[in-house]
Amino acid sequence: MKVLWFTNTASKYDHGKHSYNGGGWIESLEELLNKEENIELAISFFHNEGNEKMKRDKTTYYPIFVKPSRKAPIRKVINGLCGNLEVDEIIIPKLLEVVEDFKPDLIQIFGTEGVFAKIQGYTNIPVVIHIQGLINPYLNTYFPPNNSRINFLFSRYFFLQNLIGSGVYSSFLRFQNQAKREKEHLSIAKYLMGRTTWDQSVSQIFAPSANYFHIEEVLRPLFYDNAKTKYELHETIIIVSTLSATVYKGIDIVLKSAEQLKKQTNIKFIWNIVGLSEDNPLVKYFSNELKINPKNVNINFLGKKSSENLCSLLIDSDLFVHPSYIDNSPNSVCEAQILGIPIIACNVGGLSTIVAHNETGILIPANGVFELVSEIINYNQSPTRYFEMGIKARIKALERHDKEKIVESLMETYIKILK
Repeated sequence: MKVLWFTNTASKYDHGKHSYNGGGWIESLEELLNKEENIELAISFFHNEGNEKMKRDKTTYYPIFVKPSRKAPIRKVINGLCGNLEVDEIIIPKLLEVVEDFKPDLIQIFGTEGVFAKIQGYTNIPVVIHIQGLINPYLNTYFPPNNSRINFLFSRYFFLQNLIGSGVYSSFLRFQNQAKREKEHLSIAKYLMGRTTWDQSVSQIFAPSANYFHIEEVLRPLFYDNAKTKYELHETIIIVSTLSATVYKGIDIVLKSAEQLKKQTNIKFIWNIVGLSEDNPLVKYFSNELKINPKNVNINFLGKKSSENLCSLLIDSDLFVHPSYIDNSPNSVCEAQILGIPIIACNVGGLSTIVAHNETGILIPANGVFELVSEIINYNQSPTRYFEMGIKARIKALERHDKEKIVESLMETYIKILK
C-alpha cells in the first residue's frame, strides 16, 4: 500500500531539527510505519531550502520549495499585514506533481486548515484528514479576557512585529482566513481521523457526512522509556508548564496564578515555563498589562528545550499545569502524563478525553486562576492524592499511546478507507 502524507513539518527529512512544538510525534509515527512491510510511505511538506525528491531508508521525501522570507521581504510584509494565505493557484499544481510522481493509493493530510487539504477537490484518490487542532473554535476564544486585537495592534511590545506583519494582530487575521478555509475543506471531507470527543463533535458540525476514525497519537520515544519513580512533598514545589508564544495558551493565567500564590499563601514554589524566554514580546506584554513582574512571583522562563532536557525537567517537577484557553489533546500534557507527573489543566477542548477529573488529573474551568491556586494549596496539604493520580495517569497514557495498537488501528483505517 502506497501512502502519501502532506505535513506541516519536514518529519525526519531534516533529521528532526524542526521537531519542536509538535512535529516530533510525526517523526515517531514515520519510524513506526517504516517497519511495516506492507506500507510504502512518502511525505511532502513546504521547505525553504530543498526542492528535490529524496529517498532515505523506506521513506520518499518531496520537499516543496517556498522562497525564504528574507528573499521576498516586501511580499512577506504585505501578506502578514493582510493575513494572506498561500496562493492556491500556485501551490495546487505542485501538490498534484507529487501525487502524479508517487501515485499513492491513499493520501493523508495532517491539519484541517492548511492548503494541503484542498487537494481533495483535485483527485479521485481517497484523502483522509488527520485533525490536529480545529481553527474555528480556536478563533472563537483567541484572545484572553479584557484583550482584543486592538490591544496588540497598539502595543509597544509588538511595534516592530506589527510593521512587518508578524505580530499578534496579523496572526489573528491569518487565523480568520484559515478558519474560512477549514470550513471549505471539511465541507467536502469524506474521511477524518481524530482522537477526542471534542474534535469528533466539532468536526461533525462542518463535516456531517464524513466518516470519523479514532486514532491516537504516538509520542516521542524518550518519554516511553522514562518515568517519575520518587514522589515526595518538597519544601519548594516545582511547577512546570510548556507554552508557545500564542495568545490563547494562557501565559496570563500563569502570571495571575503565581501572583495569587505569592500574595495569599506561604507556599514556597518555583514555576518553570518551557518554550518561552523572558524577552518574548508576549511575556513582556502581559507582564506590563497585568503589572506583574515574573521574577517577583517565582516564574522562570527557560526557553526551548531538547527532548532529553524536557524529559529530565518534567521528572524533577511536582506538578504540570496546562493553562490554555483552548486545545485538543496537547502532546505536552500527554508527555507529562506518561512520565507520571500530576496534571492540572483547564477543562477546554479535548482535555476531558485525556484527563479524567479526580482520577488521572485535575480539570479546572477555563481562566480558572483561583481554582488553580486552590488546587496547588490542596497539593501542598494532601500530596498523596496527586501522587496517586500521577501514577494512574501514566498507566492510562501508556495504554492510550501504545505504539503497536496505534499502528494496528492506523493500518486498519487505511484498509477500511480503501475498501
